[in-house]
Amino acid sequence: MARTLMAAMWAGCWAAGGCAVGPEGRQALQSADAAYLRGDDETTIRQAGRFLALHPRLPEAAEAYYLRGLALCRQGRDAEAKADLTAAVAASKRDDLTAQAHARLGEMAYAAGDWPEARKHYEAVLKYGRGGAPPCDQAMYRLGCLFQQEGRWRDADVVFRRLRHLFDKTELARRAQARVGAKFWSVQAGAFTSAETADALCGRLAQAGLPARVDLALRDGKLMRLVRVGEYPTYDAAAGAVAQVRRIEPEAFATPAQPAQ
Repeated sequence: MARTLMAAMWAGCWAAGGCAVGPEGRQALQSADAAYLRGDDETTIRQAGRFLALHPRLPEAAEAYYLRGLALCRQGRDAEAKADLTAAVAASKRDDLTAQAHARLGEMAYAAGDWPEARKHYEAVLKYGRGGAPPCDQAMYRLGCLFQQEGRWRDADVVFRRLRHLFDKTELARRAQARVGAKFWSVQAGAFTSAETADALCGRLAQAGLPARVDLALRDGKLMRLVRVGEYPTYDAAAGAVAQVRRIEPEAFATPAQPAQ
């Protein structure tokens, strides 16, 4: 992807009759691009920094920030990578680069469990990216998963169906299909250390027509009994059970719907 972005940048410069980047700056940016593609992160960081020292305010600085951010991310230097990718977004004059930078920022936020931040970046990917091309496929899949976690079942279905339509026969389309077609558990109604209390809650839920089961799981190294409620064919049906469960068990807490096993 870095080569595609670089080619687009130079093509844009030439189409406009040339750009203000001097020979030394152009060499530095091309060297950073080539180094990133061959996996040489240190050279990428050094050459991108060289370009930024020469041309800190030109629009092409966005490419240097982007390449350096990718290399820093690959090295696990997340805070520095985030700063550079954010700078790339701010400096970018091209939608394709903006979408790619947001995509990487979204993945970093998603991995860190910062769902609101991740959603912001994925929505920006769909705003600036081309709808039928990467990274929109990954952004749509992640958004669908985030909508599930927030209980926005209809929104999740819309995003997953759009993904299946635009990226038919891809692995992400297959995974989206599984998300739409699976049965889902709506909530975890409680976490208990006692089998008796977990079984008692299951009995109360069963009397109200709500199927429930007790799962065993380790939490903080201790064995817990989790009461999972309601296997349903759609997201909407699973979401609708939450209010019913909370009338019976006010302390019930919602969790991201998962495909029933």
